[in-house]
Amino acid sequence: MTVRKNALMGKRIVVAALMVAALATPCALVGCGGGAPADTDEAPVEQEAEPEQAEPEASDAEYAVTIDGSAMTEDYEGNPAMIVDFSFTNNSDEATSFAVACSQKAFQNGVELERAITTDDLGNGYMAEIKPGATTTARIAYALTDESDVTVEVEELFSFDDTMLAEATFSVA
Repeated sequence: MTVRKNALMGKRIVVAALMVAALATPCALVGCGGGAPADTDEAPVEQEAEPEQAEPEASDAEYAVTIDGSAMTEDYEGNPAMIVDFSFTNNSDEATSFAVACSQKAFQNGVELERAITTDDLGNGYMAEIKPGATTTARIAYALTDESDVTVEVEELFSFDDTMLAEATFSVA
């Protein structure tokens, strides 16, 4: 039991260090939707069909994730962006957030996409800490580079086996 507690303490220290580093960079503001100013014309959000989702591998993962869908939108500069909707269940024995527990990446043409800053309400499910057994929804916006398909992948942030928790492909065009 002491080894597990030491491992958890080490994990907490690494996570804390990563969070401090993330907050010290401009990228920490990505995905923060404060709402659109009253005098701007917001682009309508187009709803997409269900994703082509690969079956996750059976594992003893502490977290369960589903990729629930996507919507096309625009970033704050009017460039094309995609919002991806996730469901995150904490099956671990301590409270955590989707942002701390998992690595979420989106790719077009094999190249990772950057996070987009939009005026859309993304909610707080991404950063909200949830207790063991609870489920929350999260939304993340990605800046698109062209009209090719987008592949979204979610893995545990700290894992020795790189087990994919969820994977889905969305059509942009």
